[in-house]
Amino acid sequence: MTESFDSIGPRGTHLPRRERRIRGADGDLAVFEWGDPRGVPLVLVHGLSDTHRVWREVATLLADDFRVIAYDARGHGDSETPSGASTFRLDRLADDLFAVVDAVSPNRPAHVCGHGWGAIQGWEAVGDPRANTRIASFTAISGPNLDHLGVQLRELAARPHRLRRLATDRKFWRHGAGSARTAALRVTYPPRVRTWLIERLGGIPAAHAPIAPTWRADLLTGARIVHANLAPRLLCPRPRSTAVPVQIVVDTTDVLVPPFLYYGSARWVDRLWRCSIPADHWLPSTEPLLVAEAVGNFVEDLAAADSSMPRG
Repeated sequence: MTESFDSIGPRGTHLPRRERRIRGADGDLAVFEWGDPRGVPLVLVHGLSDTHRVWREVATLLADDFRVIAYDARGHGDSETPSGASTFRLDRLADDLFAVVDAVSPNRPAHVCGHGWGAIQGWEAVGDPRANTRIASFTAISGPNLDHLGVQLRELAARPHRLRRLATDRKFWRHGAGSARTAALRVTYPPRVRTWLIERLGGIPAAHAPIAPTWRADLLTGARIVHANLAPRLLCPRPRSTAVPVQIVVDTTDVLVPPFLYYGSARWVDRLWRCSIPADHWLPSTEPLLVAEAVGNFVEDLAAADSSMPRG
């Protein structure tokens, strides 16, 4: 493992207080930290075409109670880009997550929260036997387990009447046909597009959805990750169970990841919580306070439950 450690951000700002580079599964990863180094470790995993910057406001809100760690996934931001299509498989991305956890918290398990494809990477990790001792809890935001979803879709395909009923039941989608225009705007006008327009128009306070200078390379890497994983996992799903406590944060107006995509996970997770938030897909940017509260409350509830259990 290669590592450097620098203080880069003062207290009271959204900037991380420390930065380091660690050796991931196939190259160096840029890792950023907020909060007390002795605090409870919480690792945040960003989605496709994002970087650690998307977590800055959430991390700042959680820094009083956690040692918050975010990193640029391979091929994103300041992390290295490995060569070869197989290097973007979910198992290799999960290896990076475990490398970060082992580097920043070698002696205690870390809590993990992922957004979008960062959540999909987290699902891959909690299905790995290493998670039983290295991951204390997992919060998934706007990202289902692709294997669970693949099993669910195959079962629905075998029962067309259930598929038809699902397609017409608004509770599985939450946004009905009357909101088609609003749904289209949410997809085509995400926070980073708003930020880009605001920066060029000027005179308007910028939304907190920072755009990394590496965004072109990040987009390409995102496409490679989707290509390497989406079809294989949906068409050939694997049984993926976990004993790690999992919280699913359901964005009830998310047009990219509708709520029904999570329903197949209940049978595979021993301890599962659901937290519904009436917000769109880009929660870390649009609702950082709600995200921080959901993660903080989940970890606090788990700690209270564990402390109340009788000791043998």
